[in-house]
Amino acid sequence: MSTASSPQSPWSVAAFRRVMTARFIAGLGSWMQFVAAGFLVYQLSGSAALVGALGAVALGPSLIGSPVAGVLGDRFCLRRLSVLFASLESLPALGLAIVALTGDLTVPILFAGVAATAVFHSLSEPIIQLVVPYTVDEGLRYRAVANMSAVYNVAQVVGALGAGIILQLTGSWIAFFINFVGYASVALVITFSPILQRACDLARASGDGRILRGTLAGVRLPIVRALFAGSLVFFVLIAPIEQLMPRIAAAHGEDAALLGLLVATICMGAVVGNPIVQRVAVDARSSQRTLAVGVLLCGIPTLLLGVSPALWSDLVLLLVVGISWEMVFVSTIQSLQMDVPVAIRGRMVGLFYCLTSGTEALGALLMGWVFTELGVNPGLIVLGAVALACALVLWPVLARARVQLR
Repeated sequence: MSTASSPQSPWSVAAFRRVMTARFIAGLGSWMQFVAAGFLVYQLSGSAALVGALGAVALGPSLIGSPVAGVLGDRFCLRRLSVLFASLESLPALGLAIVALTGDLTVPILFAGVAATAVFHSLSEPIIQLVVPYTVDEGLRYRAVANMSAVYNVAQVVGALGAGIILQLTGSWIAFFINFVGYASVALVITFSPILQRACDLARASGDGRILRGTLAGVRLPIVRALFAGSLVFFVLIAPIEQLMPRIAAAHGEDAALLGLLVATICMGAVVGNPIVQRVAVDARSSQRTLAVGVLLCGIPTLLLGVSPALWSDLVLLLVVGISWEMVFVSTIQSLQMDVPVAIRGRMVGLFYCLTSGTEALGALLMGWVFTELGVNPGLIVLGAVALACALVLWPVLARARVQLR
């Protein structure tokens, strides 16, 4: 427990600072690769459906990998698992960098590289989420989770903008190489962070690690059901906008820097939203309230994107999408890490990544199909309207969950 002499900010803890520095580099590289791969697939194929399929490939492995990671996190040393999976995640990016440098990149190679990265990312990301709170004292852990998201958001903005510039000036291999360096640095930093031994001690003290038993115990909790219901609306209907951004950018021109700007605007919205979340989501009840507002907010800007008359209004609306994204994601992951029993916490975080990433993959396919059949603007109107209707239906569910926490 924290005491009067405890640090007042996670940033005052050396282990947290080191892990966040590595996390920033990894996030930077991830988003450079994300923008570069989507841009190259659209340039090589001209198909919005293939861009959506690439998004599905990037997210689909979480359907299996994230629950597996959650079970492993409840049974084995989180520190060692995070080093292993971060190291493995760096290798496909290195392969893509080498192939891009030789000029032999094709659509199948891009799909293969993104798929391999996604498999290891589905194992790595839930474990990193579980590890980071144990770099600080208990009283700082809500803030540590929010700050971790803030660091990643800034990395998203810089990475998206940087990828656009790199694609314009130098070629895609640098974007892939930076992704390799990022995850290699995560593995290196955690290797030499002995304070994270506490996460290993927790794993050894855990009870039953079977996936079915822990999952059933978790989903019976009203708070978990409410968190998952609210998050799924967003990740099925709204989040795939990011995966389909190359198609949206094509409405304004096919410039790589423009694509980077549009993606970065969503990320900047998350940067703007993070201080709001840190201020209002400080316990279980307030996290639920923040999630409810975020779910209600997300459909409106998506719908309005379908009637947006100019690039500047697109940017404003994408900024709001980013704010709602941060509200939904951070409030959910905070509650899962802090407000469910510790013995099943890993499985709940793993299940969250499975549900959100897996449904976002399906959503990317759906959005790609809708854009192809209806066009971009009508498709955005339809998806935004459906999301808003779902949010209104779910609002009473989220409100009941908040009452049960009193």
